[in-house]
Amino acid sequence: MKRFLSLLLFAAILAGCIGCASESGGSGAVTKDNPSSGDETGIRQDIGPISEALAALDYKGETVNILAREETHHVGENEIWVEEYTNDPVNDAIYDRNLFVQELLGVNIREERGSSAGGIQDTIDKMVGSGEQTYDIVTASVHYGTKMITRGNVYNLYENGIDTYLDPTNPWWAQYWIEEAEVDDRLYCITGAPALSLTRMMYVIYYNKTTADEHQLENLYDVVEEGRWTMDYLTETVSGIYTYNNGNDIRDVEDDFGIVMDNFCHVDIFWSSFDMHMLSKDDDGWFELNTRDKEMISNAYDMIYSLLYENTGSYHMGGFKDDGAVFEDMFSNGKALFAPVELLYAETPAYRNMQDDYGILPTPKYDEKQKDYYTFAHDQYSVFMIPSTVKNPEMSGAVLEAMAYESYRSLHPIYYDRVLKGRYLSDPQSRRILDKIVTNITMDAAWIYGGILDVPAGQVMRSPIELELRAFASSYAKVERSLPMKMKLMKIALENIDY
Repeated sequence: MKRFLSLLLFAAILAGCIGCASESGGSGAVTKDNPSSGDETGIRQDIGPISEALAALDYKGETVNILAREETHHVGENEIWVEEYTNDPVNDAIYDRNLFVQELLGVNIREERGSSAGGIQDTIDKMVGSGEQTYDIVTASVHYGTKMITRGNVYNLYENGIDTYLDPTNPWWAQYWIEEAEVDDRLYCITGAPALSLTRMMYVIYYNKTTADEHQLENLYDVVEEGRWTMDYLTETVSGIYTYNNGNDIRDVEDDFGIVMDNFCHVDIFWSSFDMHMLSKDDDGWFELNTRDKEMISNAYDMIYSLLYENTGSYHMGGFKDDGAVFEDMFSNGKALFAPVELLYAETPAYRNMQDDYGILPTPKYDEKQKDYYTFAHDQYSVFMIPSTVKNPEMSGAVLEAMAYESYRSLHPIYYDRVLKGRYLSDPQSRRILDKIVTNITMDAAWIYGGILDVPAGQVMRSPIELELRAFASSYAKVERSLPMKMKLMKIALENIDY
């Protein structure tokens, strides 16, 4: 019931976003009394003006230093700061959002880029260790960012004056995520509307409509809406699609396949797709190993193994998508019917320039008994934290809250409605399916705290799949033995942090 409510809250986020986008193009100054608006399309759910408490603030030109991630391929790229208007709608919406926050609060936002991986963590380690106050806000991928928590590098967002202005219950914060991230009534990082990467990193199944028509497949959108889009349906469809092209007696990238995927990250999507969880919470709010889904996880492993290694229509790439360009080219050049990848691929040149029309489907259900479709966000989306040596925690919280509010009100409508749906999806049914996907994202704390817990959810399937091991029980048994101790050490570390 709790997760159902959290999904409704996320649906409310999108309801407030969808259809209220404006093409930003240098609209001028934004004031407390006249926030940025713009042309509306469709029905808009008004979230109302920003809170009076935030509107009354004036930090008189105080500089807010944000340490942000350096990324490429659209993951966290220019998510926090852009230098100028470029006539790109997302770029210009970010510029306008930051202008709004600066004028609303009387601050100057200054961004510095750090490494996308462990470099940000090392920087904050040194800053906190020396007692310096260089950065007021830090943003990093969830995998690397949460590692800072047990080091005592970031504040609990529910205390230290941060919650004076930052309210994690507001719809611009991802409620389904917060429910999983909270531990013992504490929250050390947060994500939501300011993180476009949270949407960009959601997994979907792209499908080539031209190839589907050539093979006389039924309307796959109808299959989804009728609840028949399951792992068995996907597997059976894929098995009938393979064309040997180049006469070299080798199944390779020159041939045509039903699906192209890797045997590493793409394995991860089925945790959420099948609504499986590795961790749950005990009565005290601490994590414990979830034993309810053990049999289902084992069955899911067999399904994934069969799709990758025993299906004639499947072409798999090893490791971390060994050659990303080859992977993109196979689908974009019509060499595969299906490709399970993130939404961000729609923004890549290869997908933008496809000759064939494509559609987007949810990741499949475990079986038809499963009520809903769920999607998975790869663990490289952004989270926001406030370092424990920050000079003014209240101000940091106010900036994050104002940034989230305006991202929800103006940035996300532009990205989601105008760019993602308007540019890349060609028909009303595909747009309706996309709404179904993003309102049913689900999360497991094992992914949020994977960096601390040594990625237990990922490795329990990834490692044996990558090695082409048919037996799964031994891999899961290792996690059952090691994970409780890792969770205990995490608990001890957090109990020793007094802020």
